[in-house]
Amino acid sequence: MNFKTFFMTIFLVIFGIILGFYFKDKKYVKYDILRENIEAKKKEVITYFLVFLAGISIGLMIMLIFRSGSVSILIEWISSIGTWAAVVVSLWLATGRKSRLKVNHGQDIVKLKRKEICFVAYNLSDKSLSLEFYGVKKPDDEMYSRPCDLKPEVVNAGEFQTKSLELDFIQSSLNINDSYEGDIISCFAEPDGRLHCEVISWKEEMSKFKKLNQNIKAMH
Repeated sequence: MNFKTFFMTIFLVIFGIILGFYFKDKKYVKYDILRENIEAKKKEVITYFLVFLAGISIGLMIMLIFRSGSVSILIEWISSIGTWAAVVVSLWLATGRKSRLKVNHGQDIVKLKRKEICFVAYNLSDKSLSLEFYGVKKPDDEMYSRPCDLKPEVVNAGEFQTKSLELDFIQSSLNINDSYEGDIISCFAEPDGRLHCEVISWKEEMSKFKKLNQNIKAMH
């Protein structure tokens, strides 16, 4: 590795660190949802990553094997790729063990025919977590809407936290009605600011409530 390549590598690493700190506190819902989807398919992503590295290694072997005096270079390349693969995989797996949450929701019609949406966060990790329900919002809104009395709660390993919001509260807070055809976003947060979000189709929610209401009437 010559001086120019070494300098460019150091520059890119420093630039990446600065960029990472700059975006650290910016909470973009689309990024969090994408991250949740990637974590849900972690095994597949790691497999693709290892296959990609294997392909690069084989290509380098074929290229270098025909060059005289390239055995030492080949060994260095294979060693470097193996080291980076081990570091990336171990860090990713360690991050997954730190916090693995699954967020979901369901519909409910309680007494006096009051309609509610129940938001649930399952703690699938082996550690207790403090979770705060941020509430709901439309994709373009900056702030989440929720009752003011909600506070962070500790969720033990293997357990879950559930919060319910009345349909009337959601509609009035987000300024929507039954005919709204967009999405809403629900969110739980960890103390370090990590968001766990779920995109909910409002049209589908209204359809589920309609079926639920019909089933209740049929039972009576």
